[in-house]
Amino acid sequence: MSRPLDDYPRPNLAVDLALFTLVPDPEGGRHALGVVALDAGPDPLALPGRFVRECQRVTETVGDVLEVKLGHRPRRLDLRMLGVYDDPSRDPRGWVVSLAWSAAITEHDLARLTPEAQTVQVRGDASRGRRVTRTPLAYDHDDMVTTGLRRMRRRYERLPDPDGLLRAPFTLSRLRHAHEAVLGEPLKRDTFNRRMREFLEPVVDKSGNEVLSQESVGRPAQVFRPPRRVQGSGPFPLPRATSPH
Repeated sequence: MSRPLDDYPRPNLAVDLALFTLVPDPEGGRHALGVVALDAGPDPLALPGRFVRECQRVTETVGDVLEVKLGHRPRRLDLRMLGVYDDPSRDPRGWVVSLAWSAAITEHDLARLTPEAQTVQVRGDASRGRRVTRTPLAYDHDDMVTTGLRRMRRRYERLPDPDGLLRAPFTLSRLRHAHEAVLGEPLKRDTFNRRMREFLEPVVDKSGNEVLSQESVGRPAQVFRPPRRVQGSGPFPLPRATSPH
């Protein structure tokens, strides 16, 4: 006779969220890639997370992480599941199984997060088993960030800002800088622009004239936005440059 379900030990179920964003590059570049982490006092920084409450959907828990732990829920958030982290020893507090997700937020949304939210720079080799955060994170959160970065880089080889790091409209230069931050390498400007143009929509005014950027530095440049639907998979891989432009 089988045992009643209540007789089996049950793990705690949690959700952890790797939120990638653009941050100023401390080494003098335009931007670097960062991931949002929370200060837990004497413990190492950790990705924002939360236990799934009884009868609560996982997506509802993600919303709680954003609103309760980070104080802001962006209008646009494309969630991508990273995996199930179920090592029984992964959390010293007890048996906790984590459903890990990744997403990207703009610098505008980053500025609206709770003061407890920090950003940890992310760069380097994102092969399995490697750590890409400059500051080690708690639990197995470094593994989550490495997986998220590796998959993110594949997407950024193919399409213009597929995760939504930038607020539209944007110039091609700003788009290239975002891709360089994700990929961790300088890209060939002219080839990048030529390949990406076919996947972007020029912004025009009511008269049909091209809208130019109003940035205070440099000459005004044409601005674009991603189309609602993208045809094709884009270039792969993007051309690297020998030095930053």
